Amino acid sequence: VAPSVEAFDKLMNSMVAEFLKNSRILAGDVETHEYQEDRNDLVISETELRQVAYIFKCEKSTLQIKGKVNSIIIDNCKKLGLVFDNVVGIVEVINSQDIQIQVMGRVPTISINKTEGCHIYLSEDALDCEIVSAKSSEMNILIPQDGDYREFPVPEQFKTAWDGSKLITEPAEIMA
Repeated sequence: VAPSVEAFDKLMNSMVAEFLKNSRILAGDVETHEYQEDRNDLVISETELRQVAYIFKCEKSTLQIKGKVNSIIIDNCKKLGLVFDNVVGIVEVINSQDIQIQVMGRVPTISINKTEGCHIYLSEDALDCEIVSAKSSEMNILIPQDGDYREFPVPEQFKTAWDGSKLITEPAEIMA
């Protein structure tokens, strides 16, 4: 048996095999990464514009997505770091804890739902990103400024008042 074949077999029977078992392509457009733990070497490098990355129940791991994808969904993850280049649709964070997201390029919308602890590092090109949140806490948006990042908390508490014709909602004074 050739040494290259032995090396390939050894590689396929190691952690690469485990990663391939837990990561699969569904219907050609959805790439799923599930149940990864203590992994800081996860990379999706071959991407397509129609591709959706679905990250489920990953813990203490970091995933890098290179290129441009349609959307990214982070569901039920803990202590996950995500670094990506470009998303044409939306990045959704659902039912998660202690998430860090770094946008290297552009993303139009980031949605955070039922999440405790989410830090989003925006690039210069992503400063027009809309961030929508519901039932979440400990959210911070970090904006590049003078070679570093300036942190801005997302309000968690609001006050609503009737102005005679409609409801007006704004962040509570303690958050302003």
